[in-house]
Amino acid sequence: MKKIKLTESDLYRIVRKVLLEQEEEKRSFTFSPGSFESIITSSSGEGFVKFLNNKYDEIIIDGNLSLRKTPIQTLPNNLHVRGYLDLYGCKNLQSLPDNLYVGGYLNLIITPIQSLPDNLYVKGNLGLYGTQIQSLPDNLRVTNTILIKRTPLNKNDKLVKKYREKYTIDRT
Repeated sequence: MKKIKLTESDLYRIVRKVLLEQEEEKRSFTFSPGSFESIITSSSGEGFVKFLNNKYDEIIIDGNLSLRKTPIQTLPNNLHVRGYLDLYGCKNLQSLPDNLYVGGYLNLIITPIQSLPDNLYVKGNLGLYGTQIQSLPDNLRVTNTILIKRTPLNKNDKLVKKYREKYTIDRT
């Protein structure tokens, strides 16, 4: 067996490189929209979300996801929906997970949501009609229009003017 002599700085560089490579490896899981919807809306949906949050760094939905008027209470962290996400009328949904990515329209119309999460990215429109949203987070990214009719935000002319510098806002 051949011996290799390593200095402390060599060892440090090797360990650092291995740790950085491990950090870069993301554990992700991809669902079809139908299978994810049937599991998350079942009676064990809450436990399923906790399981996903503990096991995976990213949950990917490969297409459009409609959870319209379902009894869901929560969604997994770091959810990445490649199509639209329809949460219309989800009366038990109080908040959205951090780092939510929606590749199309995000419909939050008539949900009890009061604030938007950190690092929300919506590649289409963001429908907030009938929510209790009062302001938008600084790190929100929306490619198209934010619909704010029948929200407390719509009544705040100063904020709407500020947000119009960055977003397309529809108050009607």
